Amino acid sequence: MSIEHLLSYRPQQLRWRRRLVVAALAVGMLAIIVRLVMVHIFDRAEWLARAEQQYRVRIRISGQRGAIRDRNGVELATSIGAVSLALDPKIARAPERVAALLEQLGLARAEEIRARIASAEDRNFVWLVRGLPLQIAAAFDTLGEPGLIRIREHRRVFLHDWMAATVVGTTDVDGCGIAGIELAYDSLLQGSVGERMMERIGRGRLRPTLGDGRERNARPGYSIELTLDWDVQQIAETELARSITATGAAAGIVLVLRPQTGEIIACAQQPAFVHSQRSSGDGIRLRAVSDMYEPGSTFKAIVAAAALAEHRVSPNQLFDGRGGVFRLADGRAITDHTPLEMCSLADAMAYSSNIVFAHLAEQLGARTLYRYARDFGIGIRTDVGLPGEARGLLKVPRELRGSDLLFLGFGYGLACTPLQLACAYGAIANDGVLMQPFVVKRVVSPDGEEVFRAAPQRRRRVISDSVARVLRELLAGVVERGTGTNARIEGIAVAGKTGTAQQWSDGSYSKRDYTASFVGMVPADSPSLVVLVMLDRPRTDIYGGSIAAPVFRRIVEAMMAQPSIAMEYKLARPLNGVPVRSDSVIVPDVRGLSALIAEKMLDVHQLRAHGGIALSERHVVVEQQPPPGAVVRRWSTIELRAVSVDTLRRLPIVGVPARNALALAHLLGAHVELYGSDRVRSYQWRLQNGRRCLVLICN
Repeated sequence: MSIEHLLSYRPQQLRWRRRLVVAALAVGMLAIIVRLVMVHIFDRAEWLARAEQQYRVRIRISGQRGAIRDRNGVELATSIGAVSLALDPKIARAPERVAALLEQLGLARAEEIRARIASAEDRNFVWLVRGLPLQIAAAFDTLGEPGLIRIREHRRVFLHDWMAATVVGTTDVDGCGIAGIELAYDSLLQGSVGERMMERIGRGRLRPTLGDGRERNARPGYSIELTLDWDVQQIAETELARSITATGAAAGIVLVLRPQTGEIIACAQQPAFVHSQRSSGDGIRLRAVSDMYEPGSTFKAIVAAAALAEHRVSPNQLFDGRGGVFRLADGRAITDHTPLEMCSLADAMAYSSNIVFAHLAEQLGARTLYRYARDFGIGIRTDVGLPGEARGLLKVPRELRGSDLLFLGFGYGLACTPLQLACAYGAIANDGVLMQPFVVKRVVSPDGEEVFRAAPQRRRRVISDSVARVLRELLAGVVERGTGTNARIEGIAVAGKTGTAQQWSDGSYSKRDYTASFVGMVPADSPSLVVLVMLDRPRTDIYGGSIAAPVFRRIVEAMMAQPSIAMEYKLARPLNGVPVRSDSVIVPDVRGLSALIAEKMLDVHQLRAHGGIALSERHVVVEQQPPPGAVVRRWSTIELRAVSVDTLRRLPIVGVPARNALALAHLLGAHVELYGSDRVRSYQWRLQNGRRCLVLICN
């Protein structure tokens, strides 16, 4: 510093500068204090909310979706633990690695994931993939990505893939029902939604934290038990798929109904919806309730019911079949596949005469026929409780013009759903009483309490029991000697009706597209089941008696081959020609059955099993005394000899019913080829695609 500066220095100026600095510091400190007061006292709530948004996330948690089971407790749909992945783009370090791993695991395309992340840079949450199995989600732990968010959820699992898929339905990515039972009972199945507070730790991962009193626990949904029988459903699905392949049909439906209660035991359709492939929209449509078709000759049973109930005809009354051709005044002709001259009503039903039933419809009149068709449920929703049910189409009497009434007599000019037609035949099987169909048997709460159980509901009496019996005799004639002989089953009476209907296409009836159908009831004298088979646009053949009736036969025979099903649905074959006293029973053939099933079958027949048999599925009855067919007193003891299935050298199936042999093959885990029916004449083993195949040659 120079001498001039020292001479000019003044202490008063220094003090003034110090005061200025101190004042500035004081003002700054005061501003800070004021700001702190504002933040900590007046704006506390706002800043706490902002901080919470940065390190806390409130996650919605859905309750575990309730299970769907069959009538015997077999699970069809359930929910399991899963992980859903999301990403916070603001703190993500290497989102491209996450996208690459997703593509590597086949979960998503990397390009789509990168585009989704890029479009969400202004947000802190974007979904990547939902419902990953826990073992697959663990692969993302190796990435060390701080922006990756893992959320525990539940994933819907359909245990049998395409079996009964259209009835069970399916769910969307959020676990909400979008078809079938899943949609119809979504509010019960999904349970209640909860909320949980999650805290973001240093690496960006979310972890549960202590609640703040505002959390809600998710509650599991209710479970639903259906009327479906899984064993019967498998049979129906298998035989329908086999028929679709053999006939080249575009689609098909099988319905199995219990006429006395209205329970739907099986509902199969092709093409089938495949859960694992998430096949699209049209496949999940439940055709049994949503599709309508002209029933064709299967409607003749309703026309005959109306005529019998109104005392317009008797079974032996004669009609003029006109040699199979009846020309109308407008130039059109009604023709029969089997030409008839003078014939009875029984013959007209057996050989499906369009001409006779056209005349019957004319005799009844439009009003009477309309009333009976409505009473049988045609053109009225069944209210079965499944989504998408169609009403059907039945013209009111004033809408019938010219020859419309004649064509209505053999099933043209109206439309019904397969379920409506099955229920109508169910009324004939149930002595004239139409029952309300249903598919949900009961609903169970998460605590195991039964909150609902369906009870059979009688809708109305359509015809008298005497008319229903006469009608069943007419339908039995269709199977015994008419168009439905391919539905005949050895040892048990079957009643039913074939149908072959041209489809309406481009303003006229097609010469190529047909609906082939068969509706049967078994046993014919006291039916316990109604089975409907419908094939849409078959290509190898068009007649219901040729391609639909055999499907019915194979389904019923397969049910009879499994003793537990045969006993449940009263399909045991009676032994004819054996005198039986009121205190006597006929000894059934239990050879080839497992010891457990044999004991149950004997108990059903009011007999006792003895002989030190091992009550195990792995022991098979090889001998019995008294022999099958013997007449003994009720609760007599039947001596059985059983051996372990693992020690069998030769199978004890020669001379036994085919159903017993099929049951043993099932126990052995072998594939079966069956030729013939009734009793096994011989058998042989062979390899088929690397698997043992048991070839049964029957009488």
